[in-house]
Amino acid sequence: MREKDSWLREAEAVLGQRFRNRALLRAALTHPSVGAKGRAFERLEFLGDAVLALVLALDLYRRFPNLSPGELTRLRASLVNRHALAQAAIQLGVPGMLRMGKSEEPEGRRRATILAAAFEALVAALFLDRGLGAVTKFLRQHLLPRLSPDLSLDAKSELQTGVQAVLKTLPRYRILKLSGLPHARRFEVEVQVNGQTLGRGKGGSRREAEQNAATRALTYLRENPHILRSIQE
Repeated sequence: MREKDSWLREAEAVLGQRFRNRALLRAALTHPSVGAKGRAFERLEFLGDAVLALVLALDLYRRFPNLSPGELTRLRASLVNRHALAQAAIQLGVPGMLRMGKSEEPEGRRRATILAAAFEALVAALFLDRGLGAVTKFLRQHLLPRLSPDLSLDAKSELQTGVQAVLKTLPRYRILKLSGLPHARRFEVEVQVNGQTLGRGKGGSRREAEQNAATRALTYLRENPHILRSIQE
């Protein structure tokens, strides 16, 4: 028991979390290959997936007020994936904390599916032990800052939000060129703010071209953060 307690205390120190019920932490860090039926991370993984989805949904809902439910769903799917969760687990040192059977050693500690599952199990364990607030704080520290939204999913909404926040106006899109046969049109579009062009894009539809123009505009604004205020002046 002392050895187990020592292992869990070390895990708490690395994670920066103190568990009231260490049995939850033990289960979250125990792979089914150990043979601990009912005491491994499978059930916690199931719950952690749902808790993680809720926290991320709240984060995206607040950050992107102009996105539709479908767009928010696609954006969330682009963020939380096996690779992202596995990388977060590695950064936390989870591979060294896991208890695994000999059948999984040592490859299992490098397997993305196992690491992602363990991370979700940790999220669930923390939720059951400390509540949603503690989970949100934990994810803001160890996962959310590492997630890079694919702005091409809805670059127009992101650009609109940023422009409105600074200038209280909307970006305007203008078709520069329309080419190709009726069944294979090609659009070239530019996006302007108060008459200044921020980006251009091409696509097989007007929507695609506008999204690409907005994506280029967002890149330009990230590289030149003072542009919007200079337009205002």
